[in-house]
Amino acid sequence: MKNVLILFFAVFISANAYALDLQQAKDQGLVGEANSGYVAVVTSTASNEVRQLVSSVNNHRKERYKKIAVSHGLTSSEVGHLAYQKAVDKTKPGNYYQNAAGRWIKK
Repeated sequence: MKNVLILFFAVFISANAYALDLQQAKDQGLVGEANSGYVAVVTSTASNEVRQLVSSVNNHRKERYKKIAVSHGLTSSEVGHLAYQKAVDKTKPGNYYQNAAGRWIKK
């Protein structure tokens, strides 16, 4: 029984070590900065893990945008647009972002 528990925890810890973060997903060309100020999946064949990552990041951004919008008298959409401009400036070479027409561009 002890060996089973040790194996279980070893597998659990290993799985967490391999969990994808946002920058890794961007570096792999799976995720990019969308022109809305949120992140989006770049390919149609993204895994559930990537889709969950995008959802989690976007939920966090949505909450932040709401707070910023209220404190500055803007709409969340306006905050998202401003955030998009900053995100594109910070996008690393080789990572993707969307242009105004919605086309993915590799920086």
